[in-house]
Amino acid sequence: MNFLHLAQEIELQGFNHYNKLADATPVKEISGIFRFLAREEKRHLEIFEALDRNADIPAVEDTGISEYAAKAFEDLSGHFKTAGVPALSHNDAYEKALGFEDKSIRFYTDALNGNDLSDESQRTVLESIIEQEKKHARLITSLMEFQRHPGEWLENAEWRHAVEY
Repeated sequence: MNFLHLAQEIELQGFNHYNKLADATPVKEISGIFRFLAREEKRHLEIFEALDRNADIPAVEDTGISEYAAKAFEDLSGHFKTAGVPALSHNDAYEKALGFEDKSIRFYTDALNGNDLSDESQRTVLESIIEQEKKHARLITSLMEFQRHPGEWLENAEWRHAVEY
């Protein structure tokens, strides 16, 4: 299997996993983060499909994940001021999601360092996708930290400034 087919498979696995997490998550803010991540993986899949067909490559634009995540976590703080957030038990799923992101970052970085890409425009697209995957990994790491200590995590005003998605 060539690089583009493997990249498509990685993105499809991530898309499916994030949708399953969104369906299983009772907290709408966290479910929304997973839906957002699923859409990002779908966009990456479409980009790799276009590269594979030698078609026009869709732009890899900034999707505003940083702003979206910040708003979602801010909205979560409202749950703690009222009835509290339902207990989350998705650590295995978060670990798997982080594994998808780490796998894609390593795989795409290896492709950049190798001869898997035919031209400079493909390299530029892949560099942009790697940066987005790194943001996804940081967001998943933040979700994991939030799960471990939700009250303290949200009360710490520095979380917004320390984590750039």
